[in-house]
Amino acid sequence: MSKRTKLKFKKMLKKAEFVHADLEYHEELMVDAKVEFNEAFLDKISNWPKRKRIDWSFHLQGVQDERAKKLLEQAEKQRQEKLAEAEAEQNTSIVKNKEVFIDGETGREFYTNPDEIEETDTDDKKGIIKKLYRKIASETHPDKLIASGFSQGEVTRKESIFKKAKEAYERDNWYTLYSVAVDLGIEVGEIDEKHIDWIEEDIKLTMGRISQMGQLFTWVWYTSDDEGKERIMDQYFKQVYNWPPDEG
Repeated sequence: MSKRTKLKFKKMLKKAEFVHADLEYHEELMVDAKVEFNEAFLDKISNWPKRKRIDWSFHLQGVQDERAKKLLEQAEKQRQEKLAEAEAEQNTSIVKNKEVFIDGETGREFYTNPDEIEETDTDDKKGIIKKLYRKIASETHPDKLIASGFSQGEVTRKESIFKKAKEAYERDNWYTLYSVAVDLGIEVGEIDEKHIDWIEEDIKLTMGRISQMGQLFTWVWYTSDDEGKERIMDQYFKQVYNWPPDEG
């Protein structure tokens, strides 16, 4: 790695650390925001006159019935997609001479002996991410920790790391996997310009997640003054529940 690439990589790492810290800040505050927003939502309803609360109950039931119908349609669509994926996987040859684990939540396979990677693996982004994830999983997957002899505290810590790595893997997030691997002392390979590009992509995506969170009713309400909170709550009732209902 040239000096210029090394310095640029270091700079991008610092930027990524900052935006991820900002995302963590928003996510942690969002927990409190949701609690306070829900309390304000219920308080507003409880302060309505009895007749209005009855009308709201009937209106809400209609809204919920329509949403339930849409959720059932989405669930059926997802079920059909999973069946199609399962059928496709059955038609794919699987290497039998390696120790294989199945991720209980995603159904994905990964190998716990990362030094024996299939020849079909490539050096593109997905291939590199897969290799890095397997190395991390070989040290942190819950199935590997059961008979490890680690203390409960260490098992809990590694399970948390595995969860973080799995989420990064599912998002094709090389930066987070890289950070986890470095913390675990795992070899990450030679760094070059493409890795810098991947960090830049991660920064943009992370900033996008922060921006989306900042536009949510809950967040806007939480960060507003009392007058703004009242106005935003009324907008929430109207846009989300069409309340009060449109006449005619």
